[in-house]
Amino acid sequence: MELRPWREAPERDGVLLMAPHELSAGRRAEVLRSARWSWVHLTSAGADFIDLAEWPADTLLTRSWRCYAAPLAEYALHAVLTHEWRRGAPWQERDTRSAPAPDAPPVPAGASTGGGTGLWGAEVTVAGWGAVGQRLATVLDALGARVTVLRRSPAPGSPFHQTSDLGRALDADHLVVALPLTAGTRHLFDRAALGRARPGLHLVNVSRAAIVDQDALTELCAAGRLFATLDVTDPEPLPTGHPLRSLPTVRLSPHVAWRSRDSDAAFADDFATIWATLAAADSSAAPDPSATADSSADPHSSHAPGISDVSAPGVPVPAVPAPGAPAPGAPVPAVSAPGAPAPAAPAPSAPMPDARALDAVIPGLVPPTTGRRARAAVRALLTPGRS
Repeated sequence: MELRPWREAPERDGVLLMAPHELSAGRRAEVLRSARWSWVHLTSAGADFIDLAEWPADTLLTRSWRCYAAPLAEYALHAVLTHEWRRGAPWQERDTRSAPAPDAPPVPAGASTGGGTGLWGAEVTVAGWGAVGQRLATVLDALGARVTVLRRSPAPGSPFHQTSDLGRALDADHLVVALPLTAGTRHLFDRAALGRARPGLHLVNVSRAAIVDQDALTELCAAGRLFATLDVTDPEPLPTGHPLRSLPTVRLSPHVAWRSRDSDAAFADDFATIWATLAAADSSAAPDPSATADSSADPHSSHAPGISDVSAPGVPVPAVPAPGAPAPGAPVPAVSAPGAPAPAAPAPSAPMPDARALDAVIPGLVPPTTGRRARAAVRALLTPGRS
């Protein structure tokens, strides 16, 4: 297996690692059309950069669904706490109190804590139940907040109150938006919904700007009805003079909530997990003529599959795991030198799970990719003798 720039990728059967948010729409289209990719893995958590309706059925599409959960949850927690303590922190650089009288209590009954109230007892709605929403809800709950989860289909057995009612979700002190952008979530929080929100609601968006009606949010924040902390806007960056830039009820950051010490290459862990899942699912599979008949999975192709990278300069390139890669957290093998033979796939011995069963266990899989296509893709990559 080789790691190459995308312009040097094989004509087919290559694996593309793409950082879609670091490319213009035109360049993304150019990269995707440059070869017949067997597998495209997005370094982003969202797949809204991709037109799924036009996505080729013979190309596996996956995303980095888990690696940004910790920094995004931390950003959201910071935003909520900053808002709670916006009138002043409870501590001072030095104690400026005068010495108390001998019989005075150590803390006067009317002593100020800086105007903050903290999270204990606060009502927080987490919109979305992916990796970010789950981590954030757990942290907020541990700090004493009353957490409500907005989900399309509430599931039984959750330790958190769940709702699919938008009005209930907006009746809170804080709303954290951690939903993917889809046709169903675009402008989910529209003018009508935001107009019914609890006065003083603080909205935190760490997902995509288009999930919220930005014009309506701007007007309500300008009127003092709502507060907002936004890591995403439309467009990015906002034009000079846009009212969101100057409203005292709004805090902005330049789409950096995903950043952490390890985030530049963190997507490699998700990529390795998906690869290991595919390899494990295929390692005991008998040959499937209906899958290998696909020319992109043809084991007799004269083109060797490769890993191509289109991340921006300065972003570390991930090490590509060999078949049977270890679980995340374990060392990932380095990419073999060009021309070195790939490890042989385990011998077939058992039937392959059907496509629907495989769909359920592939993390980061983006529909409309199917389990059948995943089997074909991994078989092409793991064919003995391929490099």
